[in-house]
Parts: sequence; C-alpha cells; structure tokens
Amino acid sequence: MSNDAKHRHWKEKLIAFVKSEVFSYLFFGVCTTIVNILVFQFCYTGLRIPTLIANVIAWVLSVAFAYVTNRRFVFHSTVRTREGILKEASAFVGARLFSLLFDELIVWLMVDVMRYTLIEQWTAELLGLKIEDAKALLAKICSNVVVVILNFIFSKLFIFKKEKV
Repeated sequence: MSNDAKHRHWKEKLIAFVKSEVFSYLFFGVCTTIVNILVFQFCYTGLRIPTLIANVIAWVLSVAFAYVTNRRFVFHSTVRTREGILKEASAFVGARLFSLLFDELIVWLMVDVMRYTLIEQWTAELLGLKIEDAKALLAKICSNVVVVILNFIFSKLFIFKKEKV
C-alpha cells in the first residue's frame, strides 16, 4: 500500500470516527461533565452549599443539558409526539437518577469519608485551591468517569434505541 493510500485510509477512518455516535457521545459527554463540574464547584466552593446538595444541583443542570444534546446530536431521536418525548425523557431522567446514586456515593466517600491524599495536596497547590476544594474537584472527576460509562450504556441500550425496520 502506498503512502497516499495509507494516508487516505487513515483519513477515512478518522472522518468515520468523528461522525460516529461514540465520538458524538464522548464530545457531548465531556461538555456535560464540564457543566456538571463547573456547577458543582461553583455551588460547593463559591456558594458553600453542602457537598451532596451541590452535587444534586449540578446533576439537575447537567442532565437537562445532556438530554437535549443526546437526543438531538448523539442518538438522533426521531420521537416527535408529546407522549413519546415524555416517555423518552422520563427514561433518560430515570437512568440518570440511577447513575446519580453512584455519583453521590463516590463524591460522599471521596469528600466526606476519605482522608486527604498527596494527589489532592498537589492539585490544591497546582490550581491554587484550598485542599478541601481540590478534594471535591477530584471526587467529581472520578465520579464522572463512572457516570459517563453507565449513562452511555443506559442511553444506547434502553433510552434511544433504534427502531427495528
């Protein structure tokens, strides 16, 4: 295979990946995660709202953002009736409530139960944060990894499943 052919082959693979559902989910998952972490940090650090309440506020706003982007740009939902959208949105929120339990558990354990670690101290120093704020930030990042994986599985298999032709 010539270099031009190899280049075209990899370019086509890259374009196909960028147009894929997985890439779209990852892209909007990152956007949703950013919304979630920024709202959490603002509520927890800026407003001094307790950990689990700040986490729920962040969850509500990020789930609303995720539903719109997942429905429109990731899974290209064709549901158009009010009843269908309500059913789809209810399933989406229900699945997200399930993953919220994991989110709350991970954040609670990492922020309120576990002791400070060196990673949290380094993060606090690097970002100029108080150590408890760095601890909360790292907890949100860790919990979001678990939640993104769970949410993709739920969305793909149960919520935005394609109609069989």
